[in-house]
Order: sequence, then structure tokens, then C-alpha cells
Amino acid sequence: MKSKNIYLLILSLFLSFVFSGCNEKKEVAQESWMAKPVKEWPAFALTNDIAFTDTTFHGIANAFLVNTGKDTLAVSCKHLFMVFESNQGLSSIDLGPQFVLWKMYPKNRPEQQVEIKRLINQSTNEPIGQFNTLKDRDWILFSLQEKNNALYPLKIRYTPVRPNEVVFAVGWGALQKDNRYPKLIKMQCFKNMGNYFYVQTLTRNVRGEGRSGSPVIDQNGYLVGLISGQEGKLGVIGSVAYLQQLFDKYGISYQAQ
Repeated sequence: MKSKNIYLLILSLFLSFVFSGCNEKKEVAQESWMAKPVKEWPAFALTNDIAFTDTTFHGIANAFLVNTGKDTLAVSCKHLFMVFESNQGLSSIDLGPQFVLWKMYPKNRPEQQVEIKRLINQSTNEPIGQFNTLKDRDWILFSLQEKNNALYPLKIRYTPVRPNEVVFAVGWGALQKDNRYPKLIKMQCFKNMGNYFYVQTLTRNVRGEGRSGSPVIDQNGYLVGLISGQEGKLGVIGSVAYLQQLFDKYGISYQAQ
């Protein structure tokens, strides 16, 4: 009986050790630049120049690069296609035969640019739709003609943003007068809906015009979403959950940091 009790005690201690090890959260290293002023951050907040045969859009919305762990890709917001629908007559997530060029660059350093090679999630079968449906799928993903080492691809966090978690949008506003540096906007998650989440904006006196497509990062500097839009007093952020779905759908290799 005594030996049996000792065996059960040892087994209990062993299982406690195993399960405590399984439940231990992996420490995530903060990006070193997060401790510096925004003016010293690497260049990752970009804007778009998009050319069609009869129209060129300069400095429209925001964009950024992502580090998949295997490659560098570019991202912007899908609801830009609502503009293309009005001006170019497009009806689906397809740039069409009149498309010429798409390049991305920081507004304060326009010479540091990348040019897209291909819209990865282009589909003539996906209608553009209205914002109430686009917010659930508001990511467009591009391959690049070539990388530019002056531009920093953001590392991606694949775990969901939690209610009350503080995150930051970094980007350019259409009415932003001082473009020496991108604007840093502090926000707090209100409710996570899966492919998007709602936030309350904590930074005061923020003009939202033109900020769509701005990357949203967590307190460690990892990408968690992009600015999608506004519903009432709440901001709508496209979640990395949908980006991950695109990686899986299009066979893009990725590695969690």
C-alpha cells in the first residue's frame, strides 16, 4: 500500500509538471524599435500610387509590407475597389485590363518605394460589394517586383486581439498636414468578431479620413490588423485572422514569430 501511494504521488507530480509546461505561454520578444520615438521607427507605414490607363491615384489610403517568415509581401485595404468601381467601372476584385502600375512608399520618403508584381487574391468571382460585407474580408495581398531593404516588413502575430487590449495604428491621413512622420494612434479593443474587431480610439482629435489600410500593431510591434473603417463611435479593424486565411488559401508559406 505504501509503495502504491508513493507511485501515485510521483505520477501526480509528473503530470503537474507536464501540464504546467504545456500551459506556459511562450515569451514574445518586443521589437527593439518600440522603445524609441516614432521618428526613429523603421519605415513601414506606406501609401499607394495606383495608375490605370486614364487615371492615376496619388497617395491614396495606406499600405505596408509583411514578413511571412518565408517571404515579404505587400498589403492594403480591399475597399479601395469601391473607388475603382466608381471611377473605372470595376465590379469584382480584379484590377482589369486598364491597370498599369501600383507602387507603395512612405509619404515622407517617396523615393523609397516598392512596385507590386501581382494581386494574389485577385478574383473575378468576388464582387466588390459594400463596406458592411467588405469589413469581413478587407485585405488585398500582393507579391513584389523586388524587395527594398529601406522598407521594413512587419512581423505578424497570429493570436487574436483580446477585449481591452491596447493596440496602435501607424499611418498617414488625407488631412494630415505634417507628413514628416506617420501618425501614431492609440486604440483599445472593444470586441473581437473574428475577421475584424471593434476599437475605441484613445488618442484625441484624430481625423480618420484617408487612414484606411494603416497597419495596426500590438505593444510588441507585431501586426494584428489594418484600419478598415468606422461604425458610429467605434473603429473597425480588419483582423490578421483573415490574412492567415489568405495564406492558407493561396498556399503561401508562413511561420509564426
